[in-house]
Amino acid sequence: MTVLQEYERIHEELRREGYINAQYPLNPSETLWNKKIMTMKREDLEKVKSFRLKRIVKWAWENVPFYRNFWKSKGFEPDQIRDWKDIVKIPILRKDELRKDLSANPPFGSIMVPELAKRIRFVGATSGSTGLPTFQGWGALELDYFEEAQARYLWTFAGVKPTTVYANYLNMSGFYSWGPPVVETAMWRCGATAIAGGGETYFSWKARHNLIFRLWKVDVLATTPWLHRLIGEEAKAEGWESPFKVLLLHGGAAAENTKKKLFQVHPNAKLAISVWGTTDGHMAVEVPGLDGQLVIWEDMEIFDIVDPKTDEPASPGERGELIATLLNHFTMPLIRYSLGDYVKNEFTTDPDPTYGITHSRFVEPIPGRVEWMFKVKGKLLLPIYVEDAVNEIPDTTGMFNVIIYGNEMDKLKIRVETRRNLVDSTYDTRARETLAERIGLNKDDVEIEWVEPGKTVWTGYKLQVFLDQRKK
Repeated sequence: MTVLQEYERIHEELRREGYINAQYPLNPSETLWNKKIMTMKREDLEKVKSFRLKRIVKWAWENVPFYRNFWKSKGFEPDQIRDWKDIVKIPILRKDELRKDLSANPPFGSIMVPELAKRIRFVGATSGSTGLPTFQGWGALELDYFEEAQARYLWTFAGVKPTTVYANYLNMSGFYSWGPPVVETAMWRCGATAIAGGGETYFSWKARHNLIFRLWKVDVLATTPWLHRLIGEEAKAEGWESPFKVLLLHGGAAAENTKKKLFQVHPNAKLAISVWGTTDGHMAVEVPGLDGQLVIWEDMEIFDIVDPKTDEPASPGERGELIATLLNHFTMPLIRYSLGDYVKNEFTTDPDPTYGITHSRFVEPIPGRVEWMFKVKGKLLLPIYVEDAVNEIPDTTGMFNVIIYGNEMDKLKIRVETRRNLVDSTYDTRARETLAERIGLNKDDVEIEWVEPGKTVWTGYKLQVFLDQRKK
């Protein structure tokens, strides 16, 4: 059997066994998109994870030159994997290794299966904000499973069904997997009307986008927490109510106070759901009714968490670097790949009380990337903690930029948008006190640069919460 034939056989197996729901759209009375898989018994999920981990490791060893060479150099061989818990024996792959391989073997490096490289249906790419972009190649199987994973939460949690109008205000530009593939395929599976708006064009076509929201009476809006807030503020200023019933929060963890503000500016919204994901197809989604608990589709991937200094598994309850393995990415496998996020090593497998979903959940939100951590007076902080505090300051838009000027800083320097025409010393002092109290500093350790609305730094549809001014 050729590599292509084996790839197609596995794809057909996944559809036949129901892991990819091929019968859609469902009857709108169905609560869960894929009840069989989403409520699978834990012991069966464990078996699936073990089988798929051994399969993808064997596949990579036999068909991907990059992994065979990389693993041999680290003393790892596939027969060391007996079940999914042995995943910690696999060497960690970080982005710098991919970049070196990509530079030596453009455009994808030697990490893509050669026989499948010319059959990819979609090319994804990171932003390249920290260096050379890395690319991912998606074949028919990978896209099919990714769309299935999207449909599970869109249908089940967000109520995206026939007659629902969904607007995607993520990145519609090329190379972004959460853009066109989501809108043009996962939405169709749910039977919904999809509007591919594109958050990166909101600032230049604001009047046009606001008109679309009103005319189409959009039910579900997907974008970043910050653009959600901005759109709501614009609606209030223009004298109309946003129609959104469900807010899908992408692109960064939403602080508790941010959600409260979103409900204030979007009076018709009944639900706000945090959706964490990466360009290469990883995801975890907040379960309604369980604030901050993000479910992982365990038939799709395995997460583990390590101490970034030692690469050893983090102890239970400790925070560390998030490592992920996609179990069904055969065209370009990503096995034990560092995602760079900073998370708590604590999960729960109790079925959630609303849907009975048995897949495991993070017990708290994913607060940000490892490189976003910064220290002020020796205290370790992340932008999400600052964001929560900024939203307690009166007359602000919630938009801010943390300015990082050193590895060890003696002051928190932050740019904050205020609606006040004049910022007096009393307002500034109280704002610094609020920030300091919430994040455990003294008010004299906080320095605020006040700017008018619209003057903070954004990258497309994402607020640039972290401005790194350190010398490289």
